[in-house]
Amino acid sequence: MDMNRLMVDQSMAQAQEVLDELGLEIAPGGIVTIGDLQKADRGYVHHSSMPVAVVGYALVSRSLAAGRFPKIRLLDVVAKRPAMDAGEAIAMARLCGVELQPPFWGNAQPFADHLFDVLDRYEMQAFFQRLDEPLRSEQPHYAVRPTAVDWRQDEVIPEAMTAWRKAYKALPAARQMMVATVMWLYRGGEDKTWLSRVPWQWPAADAISVLHAAGCLADWARLVALYPGW
Repeated sequence: MDMNRLMVDQSMAQAQEVLDELGLEIAPGGIVTIGDLQKADRGYVHHSSMPVAVVGYALVSRSLAAGRFPKIRLLDVVAKRPAMDAGEAIAMARLCGVELQPPFWGNAQPFADHLFDVLDRYEMQAFFQRLDEPLRSEQPHYAVRPTAVDWRQDEVIPEAMTAWRKAYKALPAARQMMVATVMWLYRGGEDKTWLSRVPWQWPAADAISVLHAAGCLADWARLVALYPGW
């Protein structure tokens, strides 16, 4: 068997194992259900599988996810991405209706393509820019940086930062979550520069429900699952 095909098959099998361990099933039509209530209610969740569990349980019941993970914020789910393996990323995406097309692991291009599309469709030009500079061809998303900073001097532009935060506060909650997610991926975790004195500390169970209701969850999940580092 071709080695790439073998790796893909292994990742797909690992994704199913993760869902089974968490007691989650995906019914026809993409509906997420509980297949094993004991696992879902009291089963062990490995730290790197936490994003899969939070997303899956929230899609079944916000109260179930909140009960299992009362202190987990959306930030914590996004920040856990570097600890996940390919199977866990595939499992999380699948719960959100996204079938990842291999090869994506260690490949920045699928993430960059989706990032550029999200920035355009969600009209994030006030928050992020694509710089006109030579790009590392293997990391095209490196050209994307937040606005309100003079990147030549590496200095915040105070009036521009005020405008950034004002525009952010005016967004609906789901759009704020999408902007914040791109920021957290860019920063590799919590941000205290742009996301200061603005909403961002959403409980994960609530945030997943909001993203799902707004029709943003698939885009959010693809961003997080494809993330190759920044």
